[in-house]
Amino acid sequence: MINEKIQENLNWIVLAFLICFSILNYYFVFITTKHFQGFTVSGHPIFYMVPFAFSTYFCFGIVLISGIMYLWRKDLKFDFFLLSSAQTGVVVGAITIIVGIIWSKAEWGYWWQWEARQTVTLIMWLAYVGLLIFREMIEEENHERKATLSAIFGIATSPSVPLSNYVVGALHPAPQQTTLGPGVGIYLMLNFLLIGILTLILIYMAYRVNKIDLKLKEVRKTMMEEA
Repeated sequence: MINEKIQENLNWIVLAFLICFSILNYYFVFITTKHFQGFTVSGHPIFYMVPFAFSTYFCFGIVLISGIMYLWRKDLKFDFFLLSSAQTGVVVGAITIIVGIIWSKAEWGYWWQWEARQTVTLIMWLAYVGLLIFREMIEEENHERKATLSAIFGIATSPSVPLSNYVVGALHPAPQQTTLGPGVGIYLMLNFLLIGILTLILIYMAYRVNKIDLKLKEVRKTMMEEA
């Protein structure tokens, strides 16, 4: 009963947060920034792509730490953190790639050209999608084996994160259309804060759902064995 009440309140908090996020973004990004000299419309996607990209890196960083902690402590809560962070990271990573494609079209005139950072970021995202698919392929009866293999997979996948951001050499071509007026950076920082909070909320909700899902599977297994 208490858990249901907490979940109901959390749902309302998430809804209120998303409404506030949408209103603030409309005001700050699409209205206020027009008053800054030198700001162009093609720069709007940067207010979303960069914060979502760093949130993606944050999620996948938690996957790495959770994988190490699970192999060390053998505590299932770290497996839940790994799974929840991977799921959230795949979602915000998909948003990053989509917004990046939109910005690429406005900035350089093409949706996708397989330049270094675009390509490696896509590979990174596919690697974590592969982690989730691989995890689902392991039999449910042995959750500890599933958690161990997921931790190893998550650790092995982690080098793709710094590779996509620091190691690929020439990252994106130089901006050709975007100009940002003085003071616009404050709104980018605002989106970092809002999208970061949203990411943490999604991780927490996924964590709770995954725990409940495991308990339900255990109950079903017990009922089938007793039948």
